[in-house]
Amino acid sequence: MDSAIFIGVDCSTTSTKTIAFNSRGGIVTKAAISHATYSKAPGLVEQDAEDWWSALCSSCRRIMGSGLLDRRKIKGISITHQRFSFVPVDSEMHPIRMAILWNDLRCAEEAQKARTEIGTGEIFKATGYPPGQWTLYKIMWLKKHEPRTYERAYKILLVPDFLVFRLTGRLVTSESSAAMTGALDIENKARWASSVVERLGIRPGLWAEPILPGAGYAGAVSRSAALLTGLPERLPVFVSAGDQPCGSLGAGVRNAGQLGINGGTSCSNEFFVNSLPDRREPTYFVEISPTGHYIIENDIPSGGSAVMSWYRGQFGAPDEALATKNREDIWDRIYGKMAETPVGNRGFMIVPYLQGAYGPYWDQDARAACLGLGTDMGSANLVRGLLEGVAYESRREVELMSEASGTQVDEILMYGGSARSDLWNQMFADVYNRPLSVPKSTETTALGAALCAAVGSGVFDSFDAAISTMVSIEKRYSPDEKSAYRYDQYYRRAYCRLYDSIRRLNGEIAQINRELEA
Repeated sequence: MDSAIFIGVDCSTTSTKTIAFNSRGGIVTKAAISHATYSKAPGLVEQDAEDWWSALCSSCRRIMGSGLLDRRKIKGISITHQRFSFVPVDSEMHPIRMAILWNDLRCAEEAQKARTEIGTGEIFKATGYPPGQWTLYKIMWLKKHEPRTYERAYKILLVPDFLVFRLTGRLVTSESSAAMTGALDIENKARWASSVVERLGIRPGLWAEPILPGAGYAGAVSRSAALLTGLPERLPVFVSAGDQPCGSLGAGVRNAGQLGINGGTSCSNEFFVNSLPDRREPTYFVEISPTGHYIIENDIPSGGSAVMSWYRGQFGAPDEALATKNREDIWDRIYGKMAETPVGNRGFMIVPYLQGAYGPYWDQDARAACLGLGTDMGSANLVRGLLEGVAYESRREVELMSEASGTQVDEILMYGGSARSDLWNQMFADVYNRPLSVPKSTETTALGAALCAAVGSGVFDSFDAAISTMVSIEKRYSPDEKSAYRYDQYYRRAYCRLYDSIRRLNGEIAQINRELEA
Protein backbone atom coordinates (compact mmCIF):
# COMPACT_ATOMS: atom_id res chain seq x y z
CA MET A 1 0.00 0.00 0.00
CA ASP A 2 2.77 2.46 0.87
CA SER A 3 4.04 2.42 -2.71
CA ALA A 4 0.65 2.88 -4.42
CA ILE A 5 -0.07 5.97 -6.55
CA PHE A 6 -3.55 7.30 -7.40
CA ILE A 7 -4.26 9.99 -9.99
CA GLY A 8 -7.00 12.52 -9.34
CA VAL A 9 -8.10 14.82 -12.16
CA ASP A 10 -10.08 18.01 -11.52
CA CYS A 11 -11.58 19.37 -14.76
CA SER A 12 -12.85 22.70 -13.46
CA THR A 13 -14.28 25.76 -15.18
CA THR A 14 -10.88 27.36 -15.69
CA SER A 15 -8.43 24.49 -15.99
CA THR A 16 -7.74 20.78 -15.83
CA LYS A 17 -5.51 19.86 -12.93
CA THR A 18 -4.01 16.37 -12.81
CA ILE A 19 -2.38 15.30 -9.53
CA ALA A 20 -0.66 12.08 -8.50
CA PHE A 21 -1.11 11.26 -4.80
CA ASN A 22 0.64 8.65 -2.74
CA SER A 23 -1.19 6.36 -0.33
CA ARG A 24 -0.70 8.85 2.51
CA GLY A 25 -2.42 11.63 0.59
CA GLY A 26 0.80 13.44 -0.27
CA ILE A 27 1.28 15.02 -3.68
CA VAL A 28 3.94 13.32 -5.78
CA THR A 29 3.61 15.55 -8.85
CA LYS A 30 0.97 17.69 -10.54
CA ALA A 31 0.23 19.70 -13.67
CA ALA A 32 -2.48 22.13 -14.73
CA ILE A 33 -3.63 23.26 -18.17
CA SER A 34 -6.08 26.13 -18.57
CA HIS A 35 -8.96 26.22 -21.03
CA ALA A 36 -10.84 29.16 -22.48
CA THR A 37 -14.43 30.15 -21.78
CA TYR A 38 -16.60 31.90 -24.36
CA SER A 39 -19.62 34.18 -23.98
CA LYS A 40 -21.58 35.33 -27.04
CA ALA A 41 -23.98 37.38 -24.91
CA PRO A 42 -24.60 38.16 -21.23
CA GLY A 43 -25.61 35.03 -19.36
CA LEU A 44 -24.29 32.61 -22.02
CA VAL A 45 -21.19 30.65 -20.98
CA GLU A 46 -19.63 27.95 -23.19
CA GLN A 47 -16.46 25.92 -23.71
CA ASP A 48 -15.04 23.68 -26.40
CA ALA A 49 -15.25 20.10 -25.08
CA GLU A 50 -12.20 19.24 -27.14
CA ASP A 51 -10.27 21.63 -24.88
CA TRP A 52 -11.21 19.39 -21.91
CA TRP A 53 -9.67 16.41 -23.68
CA SER A 54 -6.61 18.35 -24.87
CA ALA A 55 -6.01 19.66 -21.35
CA LEU A 56 -6.37 16.17 -19.86
CA CYS A 57 -3.90 14.73 -22.37
CA SER A 58 -1.38 17.53 -21.82
CA SER A 59 -1.55 17.46 -18.03
CA CYS A 60 -1.23 13.67 -17.96
CA ARG A 61 1.78 13.79 -20.26
CA ARG A 62 3.41 16.34 -17.97
CA ILE A 63 3.08 14.28 -14.80
CA MET A 64 4.04 11.07 -16.56
CA GLY A 65 7.08 12.79 -18.02
CA SER A 66 8.12 14.40 -14.75
CA GLY A 67 10.42 11.53 -13.82
CA LEU A 68 8.73 11.34 -10.41
CA LEU A 69 6.32 8.48 -11.10
CA ASP A 70 6.89 4.75 -11.27
CA ARG A 71 4.29 3.59 -13.80
CA ARG A 72 4.03 0.21 -12.09
CA LYS A 73 2.82 1.83 -8.86
CA ILE A 74 -0.13 3.70 -10.42
CA LYS A 75 -3.29 1.86 -9.38
CA GLY A 76 -6.00 3.98 -10.96
CA ILE A 77 -7.28 7.33 -12.16
CA SER A 78 -10.54 9.17 -11.49
CA ILE A 79 -11.99 12.45 -12.77
CA THR A 80 -13.94 15.07 -10.83
CA HIS A 81 -15.46 17.99 -12.66
CA GLN A 82 -17.38 21.23 -12.97
CA ARG A 83 -20.89 20.10 -12.20
CA PHE A 84 -23.78 19.91 -14.72
CA SER A 85 -21.83 21.37 -17.62
CA PHE A 86 -22.57 19.26 -20.69
CA VAL A 87 -21.90 18.71 -24.38
CA PRO A 88 -24.25 17.08 -26.94
CA VAL A 89 -22.57 14.46 -29.13
CA ASP A 90 -23.51 12.50 -32.25
CA SER A 91 -23.56 8.73 -32.63
CA GLU A 92 -19.80 8.75 -33.18
CA MET A 93 -19.45 10.53 -29.82
CA HIS A 94 -18.17 13.72 -31.41
CA PRO A 95 -19.37 17.10 -30.06
CA ILE A 96 -21.95 18.76 -32.29
CA ARG A 97 -21.85 22.17 -30.61
CA MET A 98 -19.97 24.00 -27.88
CA ALA A 99 -20.47 22.75 -24.32
CA ILE A 100 -22.92 24.71 -22.17
CA LEU A 101 -21.52 25.38 -18.72
CA TRP A 102 -22.99 25.13 -15.25
CA ASN A 103 -22.98 28.92 -14.72
CA ASP A 104 -24.82 29.61 -17.99
CA LEU A 105 -28.16 31.36 -17.29
CA ARG A 106 -30.02 30.84 -20.58
CA CYS A 107 -32.80 28.57 -19.30
CA ALA A 108 -34.88 30.83 -17.03
CA GLU A 109 -38.00 30.51 -19.21
CA GLU A 110 -37.68 26.73 -19.35
CA ALA A 111 -37.38 26.49 -15.57
CA GLN A 112 -40.49 28.63 -15.21
CA LYS A 113 -42.34 26.40 -17.67
CA ALA A 114 -41.48 23.38 -15.52
CA ARG A 115 -42.75 25.15 -12.41
CA THR A 116 -46.02 25.94 -14.17
CA GLU A 117 -46.64 22.62 -15.94
CA ILE A 118 -45.47 20.18 -13.26
CA GLY A 119 -44.80 22.20 -10.13
CA THR A 120 -41.73 22.84 -8.03
CA GLY A 121 -42.82 20.50 -5.26
CA GLU A 122 -43.31 17.47 -7.47
CA ILE A 123 -40.04 18.01 -9.33
CA PHE A 124 -38.11 18.56 -6.10
CA LYS A 125 -39.62 15.41 -4.61
CA ALA A 126 -38.61 13.31 -7.63
CA THR A 127 -35.14 14.70 -8.36
CA GLY A 128 -33.94 16.56 -5.26
CA TYR A 129 -33.66 19.76 -7.33
CA PRO A 130 -36.20 22.55 -7.82
CA PRO A 131 -36.40 23.88 -11.40
CA GLY A 132 -33.39 26.09 -12.08
CA GLN A 133 -30.24 26.32 -14.16
CA TRP A 134 -29.51 22.57 -14.07
CA THR A 135 -28.71 20.52 -17.19
CA LEU A 136 -32.28 19.35 -17.78
CA TYR A 137 -33.59 22.87 -18.32
CA LYS A 138 -30.73 23.81 -20.64
CA ILE A 139 -31.61 20.81 -22.77
CA MET A 140 -35.18 22.15 -22.91
CA TRP A 141 -33.66 25.42 -24.12
CA LEU A 142 -31.64 23.50 -26.74
CA LYS A 143 -34.77 21.76 -28.02
CA LYS A 144 -36.61 25.06 -28.40
CA HIS A 145 -33.84 27.30 -29.74
CA GLU A 146 -31.57 24.84 -31.58
CA PRO A 147 -33.93 22.09 -32.73
CA ARG A 148 -31.52 20.72 -35.34
CA THR A 149 -28.82 20.25 -32.71
CA TYR A 150 -31.32 18.62 -30.37
CA GLU A 151 -32.48 16.17 -33.06
CA ARG A 152 -28.88 15.32 -34.01
CA ALA A 153 -27.86 14.70 -30.41
CA TYR A 154 -27.27 11.02 -29.68
CA LYS A 155 -26.27 11.62 -26.07
CA ILE A 156 -25.87 14.46 -23.60
CA LEU A 157 -22.52 14.00 -21.89
CA LEU A 158 -21.30 15.55 -18.68
CA VAL A 159 -17.61 16.41 -18.45
CA PRO A 160 -16.46 13.08 -16.95
CA ASP A 161 -18.71 11.08 -19.27
CA PHE A 162 -16.96 12.68 -22.24
CA LEU A 163 -13.45 12.25 -20.84
CA VAL A 164 -13.96 8.69 -19.57
CA PHE A 165 -15.26 7.69 -23.01
CA ARG A 166 -12.16 9.19 -24.61
CA LEU A 167 -9.95 7.28 -22.17
CA THR A 168 -11.72 3.92 -22.26
CA GLY A 169 -14.19 3.78 -25.16
CA ARG A 170 -16.96 3.03 -22.64
CA LEU A 171 -20.01 5.23 -21.97
CA VAL A 172 -20.85 5.50 -18.25
CA THR A 173 -21.77 8.14 -15.71
CA SER A 174 -21.89 8.25 -11.91
CA GLU A 175 -24.66 8.78 -9.38
CA SER A 176 -23.14 11.97 -8.07
CA SER A 177 -22.39 13.43 -11.50
CA ALA A 178 -25.92 12.63 -12.68
CA ALA A 179 -27.66 14.09 -9.63
CA MET A 180 -27.02 17.73 -10.46
CA THR A 181 -28.50 17.43 -13.94
CA GLY A 182 -31.83 17.76 -12.15
CA ALA A 183 -32.94 14.64 -14.01
CA LEU A 184 -31.87 11.76 -11.72
CA ASP A 185 -34.38 9.71 -9.73
CA ILE A 186 -33.00 10.75 -6.36
CA GLU A 187 -34.58 7.81 -4.52
CA ASN A 188 -33.39 5.23 -7.05
CA LYS A 189 -29.91 6.45 -7.87
CA ALA A 190 -29.22 4.03 -10.73
CA ARG A 191 -31.97 5.40 -12.98
CA TRP A 192 -33.13 8.64 -14.51
CA ALA A 193 -36.33 10.41 -13.42
CA SER A 194 -38.27 9.53 -16.55
CA SER A 195 -41.55 10.77 -15.07
CA VAL A 196 -40.15 14.31 -14.99
CA VAL A 197 -37.91 14.17 -18.08
CA GLU A 198 -40.58 12.87 -20.45
CA ARG A 199 -43.29 15.23 -19.18
CA LEU A 200 -40.97 18.11 -20.01
CA GLY A 201 -40.67 16.81 -23.57
CA ILE A 202 -37.11 15.46 -23.39
CA ARG A 203 -36.47 11.99 -24.75
CA PRO A 204 -35.07 9.75 -22.02
CA GLY A 205 -32.46 8.02 -24.21
CA LEU A 206 -30.32 11.16 -24.28
CA TRP A 207 -28.72 10.41 -20.92
CA ALA A 208 -25.57 8.36 -20.36
CA GLU A 209 -25.94 4.90 -18.87
CA PRO A 210 -25.11 2.83 -16.89
CA ILE A 211 -25.15 5.01 -13.77
CA LEU A 212 -22.38 3.74 -11.49
CA PRO A 213 -21.82 4.31 -7.77
CA GLY A 214 -18.78 6.28 -6.63
CA ALA A 215 -15.49 4.41 -7.15
CA GLY A 216 -17.23 2.19 -9.71
CA TYR A 217 -15.06 0.70 -12.45
CA ALA A 218 -15.57 2.60 -15.69
CA GLY A 219 -13.08 0.76 -17.90
CA ALA A 220 -9.38 0.76 -18.72
CA VAL A 221 -7.18 3.21 -20.59
CA SER A 222 -7.13 2.15 -24.22
CA ARG A 223 -4.01 1.86 -26.37
CA SER A 224 -4.89 4.98 -28.37
CA ALA A 225 -5.59 6.99 -25.19
CA ALA A 226 -2.34 5.75 -23.64
CA LEU A 227 -0.41 7.10 -26.62
CA LEU A 228 -2.07 10.51 -26.30
CA THR A 229 -1.89 10.84 -22.51
CA GLY A 230 1.23 8.92 -21.58
CA LEU A 231 -0.82 6.93 -19.07
CA PRO A 232 -0.18 3.19 -18.80
CA GLU A 233 -2.33 1.15 -21.15
CA ARG A 234 -5.05 -0.78 -19.29
CA LEU A 235 -4.80 1.55 -16.27
CA PRO A 236 -8.16 1.23 -14.42
CA VAL A 237 -10.46 4.26 -14.60
CA PHE A 238 -12.99 4.83 -11.82
CA VAL A 239 -15.93 7.24 -11.57
CA SER A 240 -16.09 9.77 -8.80
CA ALA A 241 -18.35 12.83 -8.39
CA GLY A 242 -18.70 16.54 -9.05
CA ASP A 243 -16.17 18.97 -7.65
CA GLN A 244 -17.98 19.87 -4.43
CA PRO A 245 -18.78 16.30 -3.27
CA CYS A 246 -15.20 15.34 -4.13
CA GLY A 247 -13.89 18.42 -2.34
CA SER A 248 -15.78 17.67 0.85
CA LEU A 249 -14.69 14.02 0.64
CA GLY A 250 -11.08 15.13 0.24
CA ALA A 251 -11.53 17.34 3.31
CA GLY A 252 -12.62 14.27 5.30
CA VAL A 253 -16.43 14.60 5.31
CA ARG A 254 -17.82 11.09 5.71
CA ASN A 255 -20.10 11.01 8.77
CA ALA A 256 -23.55 12.42 9.50
CA GLY A 257 -23.26 15.75 11.27
CA GLN A 258 -20.09 16.77 9.43
CA LEU A 259 -20.42 19.97 7.41
CA GLY A 260 -18.03 20.66 4.54
CA ILE A 261 -17.69 24.34 3.63
CA ASN A 262 -15.80 25.41 0.53
CA GLY A 263 -14.59 28.94 1.12
CA GLY A 264 -13.87 29.49 -2.53
CA THR A 265 -15.47 31.65 -5.21
CA SER A 266 -18.87 30.40 -4.13
CA CYS A 267 -19.41 29.30 -0.55
CA SER A 268 -20.71 25.74 -0.86
CA ASN A 269 -22.24 24.19 2.25
CA GLU A 270 -22.38 20.39 2.03
CA PHE A 271 -24.06 18.58 4.92
CA PHE A 272 -23.57 14.81 5.22
CA VAL A 273 -26.80 13.07 6.34
CA ASN A 274 -27.78 9.48 7.14
CA SER A 275 -30.82 9.27 4.86
CA LEU A 276 -32.67 11.09 2.12
CA PRO A 277 -34.62 14.07 3.58
CA ASP A 278 -38.37 14.34 3.02
CA ARG A 279 -38.01 17.18 0.46
CA ARG A 280 -41.12 19.08 1.53
CA GLU A 281 -39.59 22.53 1.00
CA PRO A 282 -36.94 23.27 -1.65
CA THR A 283 -34.57 25.12 0.66
CA TYR A 284 -31.60 23.04 -0.55
CA PHE A 285 -30.69 20.46 -3.18
CA VAL A 286 -29.61 16.86 -2.82
CA GLU A 287 -26.15 15.67 -3.80
CA ILE A 288 -24.66 12.20 -3.56
CA SER A 289 -21.28 11.54 -2.02
CA PRO A 290 -18.94 9.09 -3.75
CA THR A 291 -19.49 6.98 -0.62
CA GLY A 292 -23.12 6.53 -1.73
CA HIS A 293 -24.52 8.60 1.13
CA TYR A 294 -26.69 11.63 0.56
CA ILE A 295 -25.37 15.16 0.95
CA ILE A 296 -27.73 18.10 1.13
CA GLU A 297 -26.26 21.31 -0.17
CA ASN A 298 -26.86 24.98 -0.61
CA ASP A 299 -24.50 27.60 -2.01
CA ILE A 300 -23.82 31.30 -1.76
CA PRO A 301 -22.83 32.32 -5.31
CA SER A 302 -20.78 35.24 -3.97
CA GLY A 303 -18.71 33.39 -1.38
CA GLY A 304 -15.56 34.46 0.45
CA SER A 305 -13.20 34.56 -2.51
CA ALA A 306 -15.81 36.25 -4.71
CA VAL A 307 -16.66 39.09 -2.32
CA MET A 308 -13.01 39.69 -1.50
CA SER A 309 -12.08 39.75 -5.19
CA TRP A 310 -14.86 42.31 -5.69
CA TYR A 311 -13.58 44.36 -2.75
CA ARG A 312 -10.01 44.20 -4.04
CA GLY A 313 -11.03 45.28 -7.53
CA GLN A 314 -13.20 48.19 -6.39
CA PHE A 315 -11.61 49.45 -3.17
CA GLY A 316 -8.29 47.64 -2.79
CA ALA A 317 -5.81 50.11 -4.33
CA PRO A 318 -4.59 51.40 -0.92
CA ASP A 319 -4.22 47.82 0.32
CA GLU A 320 -2.28 46.90 -2.82
CA ALA A 321 0.10 49.82 -2.25
CA LEU A 322 0.67 48.94 1.42
CA ALA A 323 1.13 45.25 0.65
CA THR A 324 3.76 46.10 -1.96
CA LYS A 325 5.51 48.56 0.35
CA ASN A 326 5.60 46.15 3.30
CA ARG A 327 6.20 43.05 1.15
CA GLU A 328 2.99 41.47 2.42
CA ASP A 329 0.70 39.00 0.71
CA ILE A 330 -2.25 41.06 -0.55
CA TRP A 331 -4.81 38.57 0.72
CA ASP A 332 -3.25 38.46 4.16
CA ARG A 333 -3.50 42.23 4.13
CA ILE A 334 -7.18 42.30 3.10
CA TYR A 335 -8.40 39.49 5.35
CA GLY A 336 -6.31 40.93 8.16
CA LYS A 337 -8.38 44.12 8.12
CA MET A 338 -10.99 42.22 10.13
CA ALA A 339 -8.66 42.42 13.12
CA GLU A 340 -9.14 46.22 13.11
CA THR A 341 -12.86 45.91 13.86
CA PRO A 342 -14.85 44.26 16.67
CA VAL A 343 -16.64 40.93 16.41
CA GLY A 344 -20.15 41.64 15.13
CA ASN A 345 -18.95 44.82 13.37
CA ARG A 346 -21.02 47.03 15.73
CA GLY A 347 -24.13 45.84 13.92
CA PHE A 348 -23.08 46.72 10.38
CA MET A 349 -24.09 43.68 8.37
CA ILE A 350 -24.37 42.76 4.70
CA VAL A 351 -26.60 40.12 3.10
CA PRO A 352 -24.14 38.76 0.50
CA TYR A 353 -26.42 38.38 -2.52
CA LEU A 354 -24.03 40.10 -4.93
CA GLN A 355 -24.78 37.44 -7.58
CA GLY A 356 -28.32 36.39 -6.74
CA ALA A 357 -29.52 33.84 -4.19
CA TYR A 358 -29.95 30.07 -4.11
CA GLY A 359 -32.25 28.44 -1.56
CA PRO A 360 -34.53 29.31 0.04
CA TYR A 361 -35.22 32.14 -2.45
CA TRP A 362 -33.86 30.73 -5.75
CA ASP A 363 -33.86 34.28 -7.06
CA GLN A 364 -31.36 35.53 -9.64
CA ASP A 365 -32.72 39.05 -9.10
CA ALA A 366 -31.72 39.07 -5.42
CA ARG A 367 -29.07 41.63 -4.60
CA ALA A 368 -26.98 42.51 -1.57
CA ALA A 369 -28.44 44.58 1.24
CA CYS A 370 -26.65 46.29 4.13
CA LEU A 371 -27.79 47.73 7.45
CA GLY A 372 -26.07 49.74 10.14
CA LEU A 373 -23.46 51.69 8.13
CA GLY A 374 -22.25 54.91 9.76
CA THR A 375 -19.78 57.67 8.93
CA ASP A 376 -17.51 56.41 11.69
CA MET A 377 -16.90 53.19 9.73
CA GLY A 378 -14.36 52.50 7.02
CA SER A 379 -12.88 49.88 4.74
CA ALA A 380 -12.13 47.47 7.59
CA ASN A 381 -15.82 47.45 8.51
CA LEU A 382 -16.71 46.79 4.89
CA VAL A 383 -14.38 43.77 4.79
CA ARG A 384 -15.74 42.39 8.05
CA GLY A 385 -19.32 43.08 6.98
CA LEU A 386 -18.86 41.16 3.75
CA LEU A 387 -17.19 38.17 5.38
CA GLU A 388 -19.51 38.03 8.38
CA GLY A 389 -22.41 38.22 5.94
CA VAL A 390 -21.13 35.11 4.16
CA ALA A 391 -20.80 33.32 7.51
CA TYR A 392 -24.28 34.39 8.66
CA GLU A 393 -25.83 33.29 5.37
CA SER A 394 -23.98 29.98 5.51
CA ARG A 395 -25.39 29.32 8.99
CA ARG A 396 -28.88 30.28 7.81
CA GLU A 397 -28.74 27.86 4.88
CA VAL A 398 -27.36 25.06 7.03
CA GLU A 399 -30.00 25.55 9.72
CA LEU A 400 -32.68 25.00 7.07
CA MET A 401 -30.88 21.83 5.94
CA SER A 402 -30.50 20.67 9.53
CA GLU A 403 -34.22 21.14 10.15
CA ALA A 404 -35.17 19.25 6.98
CA SER A 405 -32.86 16.32 7.71
CA GLY A 406 -33.18 16.10 11.46
CA THR A 407 -29.38 16.18 11.70
CA GLN A 408 -27.34 18.60 13.79
CA VAL A 409 -23.98 20.09 12.87
CA ASP A 410 -21.26 18.54 15.03
CA GLU A 411 -18.13 19.59 13.16
CA ILE A 412 -17.12 21.90 10.31
CA LEU A 413 -14.43 20.96 7.80
CA MET A 414 -13.29 24.08 5.93
CA TYR A 415 -11.44 23.95 2.60
CA GLY A 416 -10.96 26.19 -0.43
CA GLY A 417 -9.22 29.53 -0.91
CA SER A 418 -10.40 31.35 2.21
CA ALA A 419 -9.46 28.41 4.45
CA ARG A 420 -5.89 29.71 4.60
CA SER A 421 -7.07 32.67 6.71
CA ASP A 422 -7.08 32.13 10.48
CA LEU A 423 -9.49 35.04 10.89
CA TRP A 424 -11.95 33.50 8.39
CA ASN A 425 -11.80 30.09 10.05
CA GLN A 426 -12.20 31.45 13.58
CA MET A 427 -15.13 33.60 12.46
CA PHE A 428 -16.99 30.56 11.10
CA ALA A 429 -16.27 28.56 14.26
CA ASP A 430 -17.71 31.43 16.29
CA VAL A 431 -20.75 32.12 14.09
CA TYR A 432 -21.71 28.43 14.13
CA ASN A 433 -20.45 27.89 17.71
CA ARG A 434 -18.95 24.62 16.53
CA PRO A 435 -15.40 23.25 16.27
CA LEU A 436 -13.80 23.71 12.86
CA SER A 437 -10.92 21.86 11.21
CA VAL A 438 -8.85 22.58 8.10
CA PRO A 439 -7.30 19.67 6.17
CA LYS A 440 -3.61 19.63 5.40
CA SER A 441 -4.08 19.24 1.64
CA THR A 442 -5.00 22.33 -0.35
CA GLU A 443 -6.01 20.10 -3.29
CA THR A 444 -9.04 18.49 -1.67
CA THR A 445 -11.08 18.26 -4.89
CA ALA A 446 -8.49 16.23 -6.80
CA LEU A 447 -7.77 14.28 -3.60
CA GLY A 448 -11.45 13.31 -3.45
CA ALA A 449 -11.15 11.85 -6.95
CA ALA A 450 -7.94 10.06 -5.96
CA LEU A 451 -9.77 8.56 -2.97
CA CYS A 452 -12.26 7.05 -5.43
CA ALA A 453 -9.38 5.47 -7.35
CA ALA A 454 -7.89 4.23 -4.09
CA VAL A 455 -11.11 2.51 -3.06
CA GLY A 456 -12.07 1.35 -6.55
CA SER A 457 -8.67 -0.27 -7.08
CA GLY A 458 -9.06 -2.26 -3.87
CA VAL A 459 -5.96 -0.80 -2.22
CA PHE A 460 -8.34 0.37 0.52
CA ASP A 461 -11.41 -1.70 1.33
CA SER A 462 -13.61 1.29 2.23
CA PHE A 463 -13.79 5.06 1.99
CA ASP A 464 -13.46 5.25 5.75
CA ALA A 465 -10.15 3.40 5.60
CA ALA A 466 -8.91 5.50 2.69
CA ILE A 467 -9.84 8.81 4.34
CA SER A 468 -8.31 7.77 7.66
CA THR A 469 -4.99 7.23 5.90
CA MET A 470 -4.97 9.80 3.10
CA VAL A 471 -6.65 12.82 4.75
CA SER A 472 -4.99 14.64 7.64
CA ILE A 473 -5.93 17.77 9.60
CA GLU A 474 -3.63 20.79 9.49
CA LYS A 475 -5.28 22.99 12.12
CA ARG A 476 -8.26 23.04 14.50
CA TYR A 477 -10.29 25.98 15.77
CA SER A 478 -12.56 26.07 18.82
CA PRO A 479 -15.36 28.65 19.14
CA ASP A 480 -14.76 31.56 21.50
CA GLU A 481 -17.64 31.74 23.98
CA LYS A 482 -17.94 35.55 24.05
CA SER A 483 -17.66 35.94 20.27
CA ALA A 484 -20.18 33.14 19.68
CA TYR A 485 -22.66 34.91 21.96
CA ARG A 486 -22.24 38.26 20.19
CA TYR A 487 -22.66 36.66 16.77
CA ASP A 488 -25.72 34.73 17.89
CA GLN A 489 -27.44 37.93 19.04
CA TYR A 490 -26.82 39.76 15.76
CA TYR A 491 -27.69 36.67 13.72
CA ARG A 492 -30.98 35.67 15.35
CA ARG A 493 -32.35 39.10 16.20
CA ALA A 494 -31.35 40.98 13.04
CA TYR A 495 -29.69 39.08 10.19
CA CYS A 496 -32.34 36.36 9.81
CA ARG A 497 -35.02 39.02 9.41
CA LEU A 498 -33.17 41.48 7.21
CA TYR A 499 -33.68 40.20 3.67
CA ASP A 500 -37.25 38.99 4.22
CA SER A 501 -38.16 42.53 5.27
CA ILE A 502 -37.01 44.03 1.94
CA ARG A 503 -37.47 41.11 -0.47
CA ARG A 504 -40.53 42.56 -2.22
CA LEU A 505 -38.82 45.92 -2.54
CA ASN A 506 -35.76 44.28 -4.08
CA GLY A 507 -38.01 42.54 -6.62
CA GLU A 508 -39.62 45.86 -7.46
CA ILE A 509 -36.21 47.43 -8.08
CA ALA A 510 -35.31 44.55 -10.42
CA GLN A 511 -38.57 45.10 -12.34
CA ILE A 512 -37.91 48.84 -12.62
CA ASN A 513 -34.44 48.10 -13.99
CA ARG A 514 -35.88 45.79 -16.66
CA GLU A 515 -38.47 48.37 -17.69
CA LEU A 516 -35.96 51.21 -17.92
CA GLU A 517 -33.40 49.13 -19.81
CA ALA A 518 -35.91 47.71 -22.32
